[in-house]
Amino acid sequence: MPRRTTAAALALAGLLLATVAGCSPTTASAPPKAAPVGAPRVAASGDDTLLLGSLFPMTGEASASGAAQVAGAELAAREISEQGLALGHPVVIVHRDSVRDVSAAVADLLARGVDAVLWDATSPVPEDVASALASARVALVPLAEFANGGTPLDAGDEFAARLRTMDPGMEGTAGGGEAYDGVILTALAAVESHDDGGRSIAPALVRVSSGPVACGSWGECAAALAGTQQIAYEGVTGRRS
Repeated sequence: MPRRTTAAALALAGLLLATVAGCSPTTASAPPKAAPVGAPRVAASGDDTLLLGSLFPMTGEASASGAAQVAGAELAAREISEQGLALGHPVVIVHRDSVRDVSAAVADLLARGVDAVLWDATSPVPEDVASALASARVALVPLAEFANGGTPLDAGDEFAARLRTMDPGMEGTAGGGEAYDGVILTALAAVESHDDGGRSIAPALVRVSSGPVACGSWGECAAALAGTQQIAYEGVTGRRS
C-alpha cells in the first residue's frame, strides 16, 4: 500500500509539472532594430583637378566682351594658384566660342571632361546648352547672374589694370569682372564640397553664395572655409544674384 501511494503521488507530481511547464509563458524575442538611414550624400566624382570650360563670344559683335571674359577667367585662375590652389591643384580652363557652332563647342568640352562651364555674361543660356550640360552632370555657371541689372559693366581702374596683365590689347573690360567672379565662386564651391565633380559643385554654388560670413577674395574665402565657416562670396561684381 505505501508503495502504491508513493507511485501515485509521483505520477501526480509529474502530471502537475508537465501541466505547469506547458502553461509557462515564453519570453518573446525583441524585434530586430532597423538600421539607421544615413543622410543622402552626393558621391564624389572628381579627380582633384578643377577643369572648367568657358563659352564666351570669341567672334562677332560681342567679341570684345569675350576677350575681357577670357582675361577675367584666367586672372582668377592665376590668383587662385598664387593664393593657395583649389583642392591642391591649379584651376585649368578650356575656352571655346559661344557664337560659331555652339553645339560642337559643348560636345568638345564634354569630351574633355570639364567639371563646370561658364556661360557668356552678355547673353542668356540656350536651352539646348543647358540641357546637354545637365544630362552630363556638368555644373553650369551663367555669368549673367553676376551682372548688375543683367548688363556687364566696364571694370573700374584698379581691376581693369589687373585684367590687362592678362591681355594688354583688350578693347574693353565689360564682362571681365563677371568671368573673374564666376571662376572664383566655382573654385570655392569645389573646396566647400571637397570635390571638383560637377554634381558636387552645382549645389555648393548656392551655399558659397548665401552664407552668413561675407568674404571678397579667394584667399579670404578659402581661409574661412578652412575654418568651417559658411561663406557668401562678394567679389568684383558684388554678390551673385
